Amino acid sequence: MPPAMEQYGGDWDGSNVHEDHVEFLRKTRRLPGAGKVEVRLAPAKEITPAPREGKRVVFRSHFLRGIGLPVSAFFRFWLEFYQLQPHHLTPNAVVLLSAFVTLCEGYLGVHPTLELWGEFFQSKMSTRTQGVPAQSGAFIAMRRVAADNPFPIITLIQSVKLWQKSYFYVKNVAPQGDYVNLPAYVAGPPAGRRPQWSYRAVTLTPAGTAAVARVRAMTQSEGLSGSDLLAPFVTRRVLPLQSRPHLICQMSGQLDPSRMCTKDMPHDEVSFMVNYLANCKLSAEWQFGKEPYSRANPPPTVCSPCLFFFSQFCHRVPLADSD
Repeated sequence: MPPAMEQYGGDWDGSNVHEDHVEFLRKTRRLPGAGKVEVRLAPAKEITPAPREGKRVVFRSHFLRGIGLPVSAFFRFWLEFYQLQPHHLTPNAVVLLSAFVTLCEGYLGVHPTLELWGEFFQSKMSTRTQGVPAQSGAFIAMRRVAADNPFPIITLIQSVKLWQKSYFYVKNVAPQGDYVNLPAYVAGPPAGRRPQWSYRAVTLTPAGTAAVARVRAMTQSEGLSGSDLLAPFVTRRVLPLQSRPHLICQMSGQLDPSRMCTKDMPHDEVSFMVNYLANCKLSAEWQFGKEPYSRANPPPTVCSPCLFFFSQFCHRVPLADSD
């Protein structure tokens, strides 16, 4: 069942983000430097976001759950395919997206795709009153409940309070390149539930079939659990939804350029952070059920990389079943 608070979405009530929050996001490489991305806080009396031209609305809550700027090509494409804005996403939707990318990159050794997302997840629209879309958090992502869905179950936080108040504004100011990579801001909720929200491939490609079979093997025989999809990006200090030089399974130690920080996080702090992201109830002495792969220990080949990329380009997303 989706979290109770997210079932009915939320309204705007200003922002509580201050300069210390922004400084922390810059220090942890969630936000690029001021020479590339300009930040503006919401005015004290502002209730609803009103970005100036060229600015995007982002959320501190989302940055703490796996988003970083510039956002990854997959996340940008995912937003455009579902016709969503960052303010349409609940914090739990961001957690599931980050876990999904970690599964693809850290365990399968492949780039995330809409085909795999649609195989594992479905969606619904959150309403503030019956039939009226929520102003913020209108898109609810959920693991498909089918018995043959091998994606590990993640028990989400029941209520992420006041996340709508964590918004602020960013604008790309880099002389070259886009260090934000988000679609132009469009105010308001989605204009109803889009047909593509029901996307699921009628028939999986050979690459997709191989990937799903590998996930099933890891969950049934190799100990892969839901917390294993959150702990890797916490321990490796990487942001799944940020543009990075390489996949999570290709990371190589404390100096890896994908990392937010060169220092290792203490074991008990990892469990605290994972429990902050989801209701995993990890103890301070937690252990991986299955550790993610790395450059020193690469994942087994799910299928030929050429076949995988070819199948994703040839597989047309309009071929879908309804939920």
